[in-house]
Amino acid sequence: MKIYGMLFTVIIGILLHFTYVWSDRSPFIAVVAPVDGSIFQQLKLLYTPYMLWALIEYEHYGQFTKNFIPVKAVTLFAGMMVLILLLYLSAKVLRRNVPWIDLTVFMLSTLAVFCTDYHLTESGLSVMPAATLSGSLLLFLIAMAMSVFTFYPPDHPLFNDRYRSSN
Repeated sequence: MKIYGMLFTVIIGILLHFTYVWSDRSPFIAVVAPVDGSIFQQLKLLYTPYMLWALIEYEHYGQFTKNFIPVKAVTLFAGMMVLILLLYLSAKVLRRNVPWIDLTVFMLSTLAVFCTDYHLTESGLSVMPAATLSGSLLLFLIAMAMSVFTFYPPDHPLFNDRYRSSN
């Protein structure tokens, strides 16, 4: 099932790369699809399809799986951190931004998310009852950040369009 999730995330993530322009720059689509080449916006390529897949998983078996929500929150957050670190690292090493490297980083981050998800799900870790609440809160905060920072990005390099500013 995790392999299907990984394929789903990669395919939907690649399609999301173009969705904002295809939607004629719809503000509703801007919440779930990248609007520019900033690292923050690239996080949506992972966030949106992973959360859609999590909803599909939840409907089929997640509601009966111990620690489903905390595992999803931790793996999504970890995957987003991997994506940020690898994008920064690739830009520093190459001294420029390369679209196919960004795509490779997205795929590696997706692989990291699903490997971590699989490991945590299969390990049967016992967590405190508050973990579900904490995981839900983390997922909510990530969703809010995706929405708010799309329209009101802070003045930080994470939010700068890497392709426009490098020309």
